[in-house]
Amino acid sequence: MKTTLFLLFILLAGCSKDNSGYPTFTLPPETQIGANTFGVTINGKVYIPRDPTAFNTGGNAPRGVIFTGLPNGNWRELIIVDGASSVGFKMVLHFKNLNPFGVGQHLLSNSNFLENLDSIDADHLLFMIWNDKINSYSYYGSIEGESEINVTKYNIEPNVEWIFSGNFKGKFARYDNPDDSIEITDGRFDFNLKTIKTHPFP
Repeated sequence: MKTTLFLLFILLAGCSKDNSGYPTFTLPPETQIGANTFGVTINGKVYIPRDPTAFNTGGNAPRGVIFTGLPNGNWRELIIVDGASSVGFKMVLHFKNLNPFGVGQHLLSNSNFLENLDSIDADHLLFMIWNDKINSYSYYGSIEGESEINVTKYNIEPNVEWIFSGNFKGKFARYDNPDDSIEITDGRFDFNLKTIKTHPFP
C-alpha cells in the first residue's frame, strides 16, 4: 500500500494541471438527515464528491463517496473523491473505534498520510489537492492538537436509517513540507450509509 501511494504521488506530480479552472460549487447545508452531501472549502474553493469520469485522483476509487472499514468497528473510513474534474481531489477521514461511541468530538492525531490497514491506529484526516504554488499535487494531513472531526449523528441501529453526519476543522500540514499548512474551518458531511453505494455524485 505504501508503495502504491508513493507511485501514485510521483505519477501525479508529473502531470500538468491548472486549478484556476476548477468548477465552482457551493457548500451544502449542514444537516443530519442522511442527505448524502459533503463539502469543504480549501483555499477559497469548495470541493464536493463526484463519481469518477475524468482524471481520478482517487486512484482506483470507483465512486465519489466510499464508506469502508472493519465491521467490528476497529477502524472506519470515509473516502471522498472528485473524479470528474480535470484537477480532482481526494480526502480520507479515518476513525478508530467509531462503533459504538462515534458521536462527539474526535481529536485528530498527526496523519501518517496512509489509508485503511496502513493507517496509524488513531483518528486522522488526509487529503490530496492540486497545489498551484508548486504546480503539482500535494498531500496534507491532520496535525495533533490542531484538528478535529465532530460527529453529530451516527445511527446504525437495526431498522433505522443509517445516518452519519458531522463537521471538521483544523490545521493540516503538507507531507513533504510541514511548514506549508492549510486551515479548514467549514468541512461538513451528512450521509445515509444505506444509500451512498448507489447514490449518484455527478
